[in-house]
Amino acid sequence: MAVAPDRGARTVVGLVGLGAMGRGVAANLLAKGFDVLGRDVSAAACDWLRAQGGAVAVDAQALADGADVILSFVVDDRQTEAVLFGDGDGGGGADGDRRGLASRLRPGTTVITCSTMAPAYVQALAPRLAALGLGLVDAPVTGGQVGAQAGTLTVMCAGTPAHVERARPVLEAFGRRVYVMGEQAGQGAQMKVINQLLCGVHIAAAAEAMALARHHDLPLETTLEILRSGAANSWMLGDRGPRMARAAWDEVTSALDIFVKDLGLVLDDSRAARMPAPVASAAFQGFLGASARGWGRLDDSAVMRGYTVPLDDLS
Repeated sequence: MAVAPDRGARTVVGLVGLGAMGRGVAANLLAKGFDVLGRDVSAAACDWLRAQGGAVAVDAQALADGADVILSFVVDDRQTEAVLFGDGDGGGGADGDRRGLASRLRPGTTVITCSTMAPAYVQALAPRLAALGLGLVDAPVTGGQVGAQAGTLTVMCAGTPAHVERARPVLEAFGRRVYVMGEQAGQGAQMKVINQLLCGVHIAAAAEAMALARHHDLPLETTLEILRSGAANSWMLGDRGPRMARAAWDEVTSALDIFVKDLGLVLDDSRAARMPAPVASAAFQGFLGASARGWGRLDDSAVMRGYTVPLDDLS
């Protein structure tokens, strides 16, 4: 069993996923008066949480026993499914019980999912959890690793009013803005898909512009300064542009493969809606091509490499 924090009157947040986003979220929760009981497949991530004053659940049962609310920051719907229904991290327990977390939670527990996932999956997840007496708050975020660390994420949530209000203090611990998109799970995920359409397009467009400047031997730092000074600017240009100018692809704040996934969700959604999305499709091809060349784990600004590295050079 995990050594759970001494609760007192404090809420214990069971945080699944201690990656780049989850660590920033955990630090903010701890700083703002919550106890954090974490779970991650990475031993280093678990050690990090202990060093911050949190506790680590050794398996799904320990997490269910110790947490008042569950907060999930795993990568996608596949990992969400494994955590909730399949115990995909191998922490089934000494008896080999491979059930997921959902069947172990106390009825009335609120599950908050913050991953970028297909809206249809999230919509279908709500009744599955409700059948177990659990509430779902669909609460994807935007703002990246920097926002997670600073506690300034934007949260786009959906769920029944009672569950949203129960989740709100947790969400406000790491989110500067918490928007309620509606009462139906999946509406938050839908908003995140739209958000990622623009994010992916903005990164791809910035990469194309910076690559063209490099092709013409313009000074990239000066180019970036000029672009950021006027109407051509975007948040993504300001954030990714410096790494593009330095070709600092190893300074990973968000992996390139994340946008292969996210723009894939955009295109799936546009196809289901029978709505063309040619700009998002072009951006997707840029990220997919870069991933196919082995750059998927580099920073997503490395989509620029597709313009600047000869096609026969896969180094």
